[in-house]
Amino acid sequence: MTNNRYLSKKILFLALLLGALSAVVPYISPYSSIVLAQNNNDLTLSLARDFGYSSGTGEIQGTFTMKISGTANLQKVVFFIDDIAVGEDNQPPFRFQFNTGNYSLSAHTLFAIGYNQAGEEIKSNEIIVKFVSADEGWQSALKIAIPIIGLTLAGILISYGLTFIFQRGKSQKIVLPDRFGILGGAICPKCHLPFSIPLFKINLVAGSLLPCPYCRKWIIVRPAGKAELEAALENAKSQNDTRLSIHPPEEALLKEIDDSRYMDQ
Repeated sequence: MTNNRYLSKKILFLALLLGALSAVVPYISPYSSIVLAQNNNDLTLSLARDFGYSSGTGEIQGTFTMKISGTANLQKVVFFIDDIAVGEDNQPPFRFQFNTGNYSLSAHTLFAIGYNQAGEEIKSNEIIVKFVSADEGWQSALKIAIPIIGLTLAGILISYGLTFIFQRGKSQKIVLPDRFGILGGAICPKCHLPFSIPLFKINLVAGSLLPCPYCRKWIIVRPAGKAELEAALENAKSQNDTRLSIHPPEEALLKEIDDSRYMDQ
């Protein structure tokens, strides 16, 4: 008979892969450059989002910053929106922040003109964007966010739900890590056992929402400090629970594979 644990792990892998694929839906970080230069000029203009919405295809709403790079010996840069000077900067890094709500909801052309020590004018590339309303921006953002949240939540529910079903009624062995993953560790407020924070979770203001890998209850946790995690591990050891064992992640997996040799096929 096929081992249910291996079937559960395969389904868990597929669920996590589904969550990973959902993460590649076009999304622009609020700290990244959102519109690149159109031409390879000496004076390069880029646009970065500070707060708000960007479709990635030219529709923007909120607070943005025009930034200049490329040419040395600049004395001053004047920033333009539709041939109207909207601001200037006399000190590097040359930049100008604006809010789309102060302009008409339509297509706009952004560019800058720099002045060097010789008094020469250097015009930057142009960036064409469309300013949209706050309502339109949030509606478009939700259209992107909701599928990502739904797929991630579905992956979490499927992976933990099927694991719980296959292990229901069985004496569960609890393997505690002796070190934690790249996101650190947390302590379950229900069973008080420490665990590595997974990559796929639901991030809330109060912390991360996820099911505990041991007691399977949904909890909200924040990363715990090193001292707290070590104290939780020591407390778990002192309980003398025969279900508990502590191994590095890779050792735990190898031990599980080795133990499976003695199971009925």
